[in-house]
Amino acid sequence: MGAEMRYGALSAKVHALYGKRLRTQEFAWLASLKDEAEILEALRQHPGWSKALAQHSPGSWSYVGRVEVEQALREELRLEYLSLTHYVPREDQPLMQFRIRVAERTAILNALRRLKAGNGHGSAMPEAPRIVLRGKLDHKALQTCTSYDQLLAAVRGSIYYSVLLHLRPEAGGPLPDYTTAECLLRTAYFSHMFRIAKQTYRGATQKALLQALGGQVDLLNIIHILRLKTYFPDIPQEDYLTILFPFHYRLQPEQTRRLCAAADAGEVFELLEHTPYRDCFEGVEVQEAEEYYRRAMYTFNKHQLICAPPSIYTAMAYLDLKEMEMMVLVNVIESVKYGVPYHAGLAELVGA
Repeated sequence: MGAEMRYGALSAKVHALYGKRLRTQEFAWLASLKDEAEILEALRQHPGWSKALAQHSPGSWSYVGRVEVEQALREELRLEYLSLTHYVPREDQPLMQFRIRVAERTAILNALRRLKAGNGHGSAMPEAPRIVLRGKLDHKALQTCTSYDQLLAAVRGSIYYSVLLHLRPEAGGPLPDYTTAECLLRTAYFSHMFRIAKQTYRGATQKALLQALGGQVDLLNIIHILRLKTYFPDIPQEDYLTILFPFHYRLQPEQTRRLCAAADAGEVFELLEHTPYRDCFEGVEVQEAEEYYRRAMYTFNKHQLICAPPSIYTAMAYLDLKEMEMMVLVNVIESVKYGVPYHAGLAELVGA
């Protein structure tokens, strides 16, 4: 009863938004249209995507690339996120800012990639989602920084500052390795989220948060190991731990070490049969592992949205479901525009 009273309005808003999602047959119909302009015009009329796309007049999609498509669709996510924040209790706001923390990380990595490409003043990289403007970064300074020290100054006060300070190159030295920086920034994000979950929440809400975060970390670590064994077989085992997340949920440290020591991806799959994830990767190829991860997280979040008592995670689960719907839409548009395979199975999962 306490959860219903505390989160009833938030849950009602979430379920109203979820009811506007695209269904399987609608994805299939969109994939049958002749070009991306027709798809975007159809979405402009759809209640689940009309807010952002209504800002574009009919016929304004004479040319759209992947960047423009994602920017338009992510604007819908931003508007829905803002609408949900009005129903979030004050003490839940630090956790609900998870979307902002992710956008901040994207903006930082875009800036670092631009600096490494030697494009100090330009805008060669796609902009981070506009939601980053609500974060703790100096977004304008980050977009225009021409040195690593300027990048550092722009992110002071964010959860990523200490990581970037640690990676600061010596005078005249090379910029940090991008892959290493990405891994450490993701680790900083998970550390931040785990800390909030453990210190602020109890009971069913904490359990859902730890399941979501822990499941992500375990599955992503497994995927990283499979990729390394398949595409970079000569990397020494001791280097694996610099790439993996230093957290564990159902996959214990000793099990992770055995996976890292495996001779190849085939042996990794064999070892997974003796872990809590033994049923997860049965019959899965390495290149399919990431799609399994998406399916697993989607299924978990849908269960939390539909079956679990209302909590702050109800809103978080919905936003992740909405982002998966956006990813399917991007695939639909690319299937029409570029002829890439249409992932009907993923569309069926999201549109069910």
